[in-house]
Amino acid sequence: MSVGPRLHRRSALALATAGAVAVTGCDDGSRPTPLATPTTDPDVALVDRVLRQLALAQRVAEANGDQDLAALHRTHIEALDGTPATGTVPLKSAPGGLAGAEKRLQKQLERAALAAASGALARLLASMSAAVSQRLA
Repeated sequence: MSVGPRLHRRSALALATAGAVAVTGCDDGSRPTPLATPTTDPDVALVDRVLRQLALAQRVAEANGDQDLAALHRTHIEALDGTPATGTVPLKSAPGGLAGAEKRLQKQLERAALAAASGALARLLASMSAAVSQRLA
């Protein structure tokens, strides 16, 4: 699911840091200007949290044999520049089962979309929430 040209999170952070370094220097050659403190993107922590939630949802879907739903979560993880989950899957007896886990994920994605500072990220997260909601219907 694409929202147009994407600049990966790591690339954006590297460019921001490079930009901060490029604008530092001397004003008249007599004294150095202090290095600019790179601002942290408020959405980085949000994306990391969403990636963890999607990885758990992917594992629960796989454990319950729903490969289509697991594929949806892998696609969402990749859209956020993450790596799909691998390894041990949680027990099938997750609280509320697969449907409960998906309902929780849908609400988490909805809240994340509202919390996102970036409009593009908010739209992406909202579309992910809608996709999960559609699967639940």
